[in-house]
Amino acid sequence: MIFFCGRCYVYGADVQYLAMSSQLSAINQEFLALLVSRGYLLKKDAESVLFSSSETDFETHLAEIGGFSQQDLEHLRRTRAMKEPMIPGYVIQRLIGRGGTAEVFAAKRERDFEPVALKILLPRLAQDSVSTAQFVKEGKLLANLKIPHIVKGYRVFRFLKTYILEMELAEGQTLLEWLDQGRSFDERESLDIVYEIATALEGMRKVGVIHRDLKPGNIMLDRSGNVRLIDLGFAGEGLSGGHGEGTTMGTAAYLAPEQARGESDLDSRSDIYSLGVTLYQLVLGELPFKASDDQEMLRKQVLDSLKGSSVKGGGVSPHVHYFLEKMMAKDREFRFSSPSELLDALEAHFDTLE
Repeated sequence: MIFFCGRCYVYGADVQYLAMSSQLSAINQEFLALLVSRGYLLKKDAESVLFSSSETDFETHLAEIGGFSQQDLEHLRRTRAMKEPMIPGYVIQRLIGRGGTAEVFAAKRERDFEPVALKILLPRLAQDSVSTAQFVKEGKLLANLKIPHIVKGYRVFRFLKTYILEMELAEGQTLLEWLDQGRSFDERESLDIVYEIATALEGMRKVGVIHRDLKPGNIMLDRSGNVRLIDLGFAGEGLSGGHGEGTTMGTAAYLAPEQARGESDLDSRSDIYSLGVTLYQLVLGELPFKASDDQEMLRKQVLDSLKGSSVKGGGVSPHVHYFLEKMMAKDREFRFSSPSELLDALEAHFDTLE
């Protein structure tokens, strides 16, 4: 947190303030700092309020500069700038997740006591038109997609200068969280997970939607052991999820070569590649390519081949080796042509185990 003091520099969130001449109380200085750190107020606007306001006109000045109503300010004080959110129509229970774009809270609807999750776009991103459009699009996609293994979305709405997505409550841990805790996944469990996600991808393909950011951090094992795809932030219909030719979306370590090159004519085969990287990480406990930064990783995704020796050296069976090689083929023409084809191959493999 940032906060101000009478004769000191205070650091945080890449801002620095000198409050030597401010007439404001420590409580109001801290409130200003909280608004800045949470993204509700720009640094320059906070400085203006800090140095030109007295205690008596503080809230009037803040309301004018920040575009807040008196009710907004009261709510922001009460909720510590929505760090402890209160949202009309809901009873907030607890924080269940925090990422680079949003915070997710378990809640209950007051009208029917239905448990839901509320995904709240970080206020600093709510001022960005691209981030806002992406968030709203995810909400609409989730509300329209009725596909197994994808968390359901109910509605997206605006509240207190940010956006909130009401969605199905699915509690558990992501595959990435399990991996970070040292959990190992055997081949059968890993392939079962791939099968469930491929089922979701096939449902998305049928309605023309590509995920574009498939990775362990976006796949949850809920408390009942069900596999859930929980984030469709970069997904889109046809080409609508992209920002045009030459723009790379997604997470570098999991991108298909055509994504790493910034191509716009993507299809479900790009998601199959990302699912292959996820399978590799599950069975071997590491990523197939190592790099010092995203640019080097993107280069490796385009140019470096999957080394058969590293797969075999990890004790991977011939069947899993086959799936890895085919799912992660650099040329998408050599990958499974669709999630449906991948599902057929997995079912044939499972039949041999029975």
